[in-house]
Amino acid sequence: MSDRDDYFARVVPLLGQGLSEAVVSIEQVPLVARVVELLASCMLRKVVVHDPGAATEWPVPELFGLAASGSAPESALSALKRHLAWKNGFAAMEWLREGRGQIHLRGRSIDPGRSPHVQWDESQRTVTLNLVRGDRWSHQNVTCAVARQVRDILLGRCPWPRGTVHHGSRFWPFSESAAPAAPPEQRVIALTGAHVMVVGVGSVGSEVVRLLDGQVGRWTLVDGATVTVFNPYRQWFGTDEIGRRKVEALASRLGASRVRAVPDRVVGASIRLLEELIDASRPHAVLLATGTSDDARIARILRRRRIPHVAAYAYPQARFFEITVVDEGTPCLHCYRGNLFRGLESVTPIPDETASFLYRQPHEGQREELYRNLVAEPATAIDTGRIADVAAMCVGELLAPPADRSGWFRRMLESGTTCLLGGNVVEDRGEGETAYGLTYPGQVVRLGVGDIAGTEDRQVCSACGLSLEVSHRYELPGTDDAAVDAALLE
Repeated sequence: MSDRDDYFARVVPLLGQGLSEAVVSIEQVPLVARVVELLASCMLRKVVVHDPGAATEWPVPELFGLAASGSAPESALSALKRHLAWKNGFAAMEWLREGRGQIHLRGRSIDPGRSPHVQWDESQRTVTLNLVRGDRWSHQNVTCAVARQVRDILLGRCPWPRGTVHHGSRFWPFSESAAPAAPPEQRVIALTGAHVMVVGVGSVGSEVVRLLDGQVGRWTLVDGATVTVFNPYRQWFGTDEIGRRKVEALASRLGASRVRAVPDRVVGASIRLLEELIDASRPHAVLLATGTSDDARIARILRRRRIPHVAAYAYPQARFFEITVVDEGTPCLHCYRGNLFRGLESVTPIPDETASFLYRQPHEGQREELYRNLVAEPATAIDTGRIADVAAMCVGELLAPPADRSGWFRRMLESGTTCLLGGNVVEDRGEGETAYGLTYPGQVVRLGVGDIAGTEDRQVCSACGLSLEVSHRYELPGTDDAAVDAALLE
């Protein structure tokens, strides 16, 4: 069976119809291109373009790797078409010149110092993204939120939002509010000498590499998997790379001289290999994105060597996620494992074997069985993309000198609230309660040393020896703590 046949026989039935019958219209292509890319991962195939000649302005070069390659298509639309054709060479997009979609997307560039915001006009079926010029991180934040909302409106899952939604603030870049707040700090520090190791270059790891490529000088990429027909729609790979080692495909794209590609899974006895890699060329920061228990063993090695690291975990279907940041003086990954009070948990919508199918690499026999059973709708690039955006921001902050880090990140480290819990959905648990206390899709809250649960008065971490006071609480702390942040950051 060819890769193309495999796609239509196995991937399409798993994804379902999605947005294949929807039509979206766009203008200001550079500013809304990422929304289209994310919706394409939900099977969107028809787009009406109102300004096909728009130039390849920010953020198109950074978004599609044109800045590194030096190539510049004649228009932003050409760049978007080329990228989506590379992502999925099996199912072509239909680009229309006339008409108006069920939802119309348009972008506006606003000056630095203003609050990024989105205007939702149900009467005109129009969504206007007001994006701060040059601010890549707020662009990621806003476009992911818009893509999620547009998808759910088109699928009939939710009503239109009302009025204007502001995204991010100086105190917490992942917040949403109806009123403007102090805008997020705009800083992208190019660290050409920085060396980052990524262990696991799947849905989260590969997209973090994509996001940070302009900031990072050297990479060590560790992953033993090959690109499969299931990967390109939510990972930074194209269908022409199916069958290649993931790390080798990324090395070809990033430049072999900048990448140490390690096509191995670090597990069991091969943990020693990771120690040798680190000792041979010490990274400035490490992202752990295997989504397996391997991360816990690797985190011990990094802790002993005092290497800052970020561990990212997706819950089943990427409905919820955790990102833990470990730096000098913070709790380690093991301090939190099984010890944090998170409120009411999600009613897991799929069994463990399905989570294995979606986030790990089962052998071919397992994959065939799971496919035949049509076990679940998998996560889309919108869902895993949110995790990658948050993880990439945290890795980028760790790379910066302490004095140059954003205020929200410094406060997070100083207060010990270094476990970020986020959700792509709101799950109603009854009686006004929601899973993990999250109240809107895309929300990210901080947990830490004040949220340690247990029956004793203190918990002692078996990995780092840190003694943590147990908080005998029965509800999550308030999630709208911008006022507290403001007071602490003044």
